Amino acid sequence: QENQDQENQDQENQNQDNQDQENQNQDNQDQENKDQENQNQDNQDQDSQNQDNQNQDNQNQDNQNQNEQNTKLQAEAILNALQKKEKINQKLKIYNSKTKNLVKDW
Repeated sequence: QENQDQENQDQENQNQDNQDQENQNQDNQDQENKDQENQNQDNQDQDSQNQDNQNQDNQNQDNQNQNEQNTKLQAEAILNALQKKEKINQKLKIYNSKTKNLVKDW
């Protein structure tokens, strides 16, 4: 009887140890799953941040290209205006010299 009780007690202890081990294994697995989910979420967040940064870089590049284009157009407009003014000044100079020559010839 005593041996039987001891065997039963040993079996219960073994069963309890097995149950404790299973619970520990399940807890470990749950923690690993949570860690993996957190890592996946971090990766998604990083990917999203990288995409946002890429979009911002593209927008900044587009803005810079637009500013350069605007500056080029303004420079061309100024150059054209100066060239037209120079032509007008040349025509006025020719006109004035003809007028002076005519005045002197009379």
